[in-house]
Amino acid sequence: MSVDDTRLGEDEYKFASNVRNRFGTLEGIKNVNDVSSASLSGSEFTSNPPIQAIYSIGEFVFIFFDGGCKYRKPLNPDSSWAVLYAGGTMSRSAEIFVQAVPASTQNFLRKETRVAGASLELDTDTAVQRTVAAIIVQDGLNQPRIVEIAGGSATHRAAKTYAEWVDGTYTSREYIPIGKQMAFFNNKLFVISIDGTEIYHSVSGRPMDFVVPITTAGNKINADETIGGAPATAYTVGYNIITALSVLNNESLFVSTVGGSYAVMLDYTLTVFAEPMFKKQYLFTANSINQHSFVDLLGDFAFIDPEGLRSFNAVMQSKNEGRNSIFSLKVARLFKDVVQDTRKCAAIVFDDYALFACNTIFGHGILVFDTLTKQFVSFDQLTDDSNSNIGPIIDFAKVETNNRRELFAVTHGTTTSPSAPTYKCVKLFEGSNYATAYVETRAFCTNDTRVEQKPQELRLLFSKLQSASSVTATQRVNDETTPDTSAGSQSKTLAAQSTPITFPVTYAAVWSGPRQIQNLLYNFQGGQQGWKVSYALKWTNGINLSNIQLQTQNITPMNPMLSQAYVS
Repeated sequence: MSVDDTRLGEDEYKFASNVRNRFGTLEGIKNVNDVSSASLSGSEFTSNPPIQAIYSIGEFVFIFFDGGCKYRKPLNPDSSWAVLYAGGTMSRSAEIFVQAVPASTQNFLRKETRVAGASLELDTDTAVQRTVAAIIVQDGLNQPRIVEIAGGSATHRAAKTYAEWVDGTYTSREYIPIGKQMAFFNNKLFVISIDGTEIYHSVSGRPMDFVVPITTAGNKINADETIGGAPATAYTVGYNIITALSVLNNESLFVSTVGGSYAVMLDYTLTVFAEPMFKKQYLFTANSINQHSFVDLLGDFAFIDPEGLRSFNAVMQSKNEGRNSIFSLKVARLFKDVVQDTRKCAAIVFDDYALFACNTIFGHGILVFDTLTKQFVSFDQLTDDSNSNIGPIIDFAKVETNNRRELFAVTHGTTTSPSAPTYKCVKLFEGSNYATAYVETRAFCTNDTRVEQKPQELRLLFSKLQSASSVTATQRVNDETTPDTSAGSQSKTLAAQSTPITFPVTYAAVWSGPRQIQNLLYNFQGGQQGWKVSYALKWTNGINLSNIQLQTQNITPMNPMLSQAYVS
């Protein structure tokens, strides 16, 4: 879309919605499956709760809404949503942040020492309680929740406070401060402070222990949390609020703020209480709009910023060879005069596609980038099987095993009342029906400005005919948006496909069903003439468009009236 539609390549198109193009054909996608309408309501929750977040780990998916949480094993068809904790346990409206952490690997007493050249020693004769693998849930207001999974069920409890971290008792060495965004990196848990300006960090090897400063006896240095707790060793990259915290592939943290983005490294040559200090490298002025909008693109990274999409290579940046370019250049027109909403953006990689849920000139949808072909292939405007728009996506979660994967999303809703949106949890591309596919072709012309042409025929070759499908073609001449009214839109219906042969078969087998490939002919001889012609194509039921062929007639006059100029 960044160039004139006559300058697109042979395998490119101007715009597409609800299609994929990895194998040389334009394939339709399925609708979403609404899994929240009945399964999440109940006595513990409201019938239309504000869904705050969705998170997956292993075969489990957790939905946080109305200050409560439900979970299930979605890949198990017999499982149902179970209550983890009731609504109101945490904030009913605040943004929820979730991070999984492993069990502790450092389980001995830490002691400060005054010996020259050393700052800390481990008392290997004194073991401290091991912390288990768990999921940490933060809302920036309440004490974090710790969720543990054992067998086929999950349990929860409140994380212990600074006051509950007891001196001289080695079975209570747990303390997690209240915060927001989190990241687990280099065996440490990092948490953004309540005001969004500071980065807290845990003890190395103990992601649930944030008492970094200790005495020679291994106790707190002060009863005041601001002096002896997480704030005592906090780090800040600047005065701007942090919007995202993630891990890069060059042994650094990606810290995005309202004023710019940084790479933060751990400096083990300079330590305090045997924990590394920090050093930062300024990357660029762009910033990830929220915690859910930063993804790994097979070694590169991309994120949604307030004005569009950005990409950078962390390794190149660390070598001062940064290339912070707007990798969405070909789709930049989608973001013209559009500012992203902080709470209505998210990104994820699924099936080797990077999905960017964002706002565009066409409204909210999912911009799809194929990480294998390195091309944008579609702008998905998803609906459910009742053809209702699902609304802006605020978060993704994927559940994957060796032989199956599912993608979930939380939507903000579509009601006309901003104060009472209809929140939904949906499973993407798992509906019973296919979404309506739409493609705007490149403009066909001779690239000779002297030549005018009159469209005659349009041929469309379709395959994978699963059921009867309607195909509509609209012609445009010398215009990128206005239909050729003299030709009008033409609709045709493809025949349904019988069950194909399945292999292995016993020879000799004779195929007697209808053809798997069908050729549609559209006659546009009654249309206008012009320098270029393009088509808007729309079809249903997930059939594949494999080929487009256009026949035109050269009708350029010797002295075309429109090309003449006179000087008075």
